[in-house]
Amino acid sequence: MDDYQYPQNKILVLSHDSHYFSQTQLLKELFQCNTTSATIVKGQTWENKYYRTSFDLYIDSFTSLPEWIKDFVTPECEPLRNVIAGIILITDSKSINPQEVLQRLVGFMHPNTFIVLVNINEEVEQDEIDELNETWNNGSTNVIEFVNWTKSRATISHNEYGERLGLDRVREIIDTHDWLDCELQPIVTRVEEPAYDMPLEQLITNLQNARLKFKSMRKSDEADVFANETANELSKYL
Repeated sequence: MDDYQYPQNKILVLSHDSHYFSQTQLLKELFQCNTTSATIVKGQTWENKYYRTSFDLYIDSFTSLPEWIKDFVTPECEPLRNVIAGIILITDSKSINPQEVLQRLVGFMHPNTFIVLVNINEEVEQDEIDELNETWNNGSTNVIEFVNWTKSRATISHNEYGERLGLDRVREIIDTHDWLDCELQPIVTRVEEPAYDMPLEQLITNLQNARLKFKSMRKSDEADVFANETANELSKYL
């Protein structure tokens, strides 16, 4: 393979033609993207409490997933595959063979690319998703995960072990992704200085008292220290 000199900053959101509305809803909830027709949305921002980075959304659909994969894994598409940070595939996990899909796809992807299969069939229980995840947990260098996402009822955000589920889990995968050759801007948390308040009359009185004490000091070095300390303290209220 060629050297990966370009930022790996594209996220591909893929779905069957019949899942158009699910795709639109996911784009809105996960990326705050309201497009209904664009296939490429540039200059998106992914931000959490640690960093922010810029990325592009690639949006595509298919009639036949095997045919789509067949085109995607051709040598001509290798430059595109090399800049894909992750693939989010919206699907009915009962209508496809997940093992077959991944076996056709994974060997052609950059090892840093994550692949998330988002199931929207509400008849699929979380236990089935957990079994799929156990199968692929250690079988690939890529991050591969199956996620349940229901729209008619709220998806539980955590399981009994405190692990995130649904779109919360997808967000976590993106948060912890290694954005290869991308610029990450750290989020700096500013510590607010405590507010100081003093009535003007009290401030004037303190200045007068400080002046009298300063004049009464005989040693110049002690006077200088006192003056600096007083100035620093009173400056908080100015």
